[in-house]
Amino acid sequence: MRHNTGTPYVSHLLATCAIVLEEGGGETAAIGALLHDVLEDSPTDRGALRERFGDEVYRIVHDCTDADAARRERMTWWERKREHLGRMRDEAGPQSLLVIAADKVCSLQSLVDDLHRFGPGLFERSARTATELLWNYREVLGVLERRLGGRPVVVRLRRLVGEFETLAVDQ
Repeated sequence: MRHNTGTPYVSHLLATCAIVLEEGGGETAAIGALLHDVLEDSPTDRGALRERFGDEVYRIVHDCTDADAARRERMTWWERKREHLGRMRDEAGPQSLLVIAADKVCSLQSLVDDLHRFGPGLFERSARTATELLWNYREVLGVLERRLGGRPVVVRLRRLVGEFETLAVDQ
């Protein structure tokens, strides 16, 4: 289940995949979108992932991962996010960036919907503050704007970042 709601987690993976396909991503990017959180959220072995799905899908999943499940326990949220931003900026390929953009749009749309339903009080039980999340979404948006330009998914993310700021931070 998604953390703040009772929505089945698979909805996030399917929605991310749908955005990738709507943006012109092919089969490899779609599979990467469906698997983009597997290294963060499960004890999946990188070698097994690569063997089962191939180098291209593996690369997308790697680029989408801020830290493997075991490594996440040894790093702070800030360390993970800063390191991931650096890899997005310097190493991630176009397919990976498309999946990252779709993931952020999907996640932020859900968060904005929750803010409309529950108001900013939903952060009272959140591990991250609205300000911290806004910082991360802005940083990701900056990387994606530089690397992907004005693709519709990036324009959509910019709109959602603004709406999130209005609903959660400017209150």
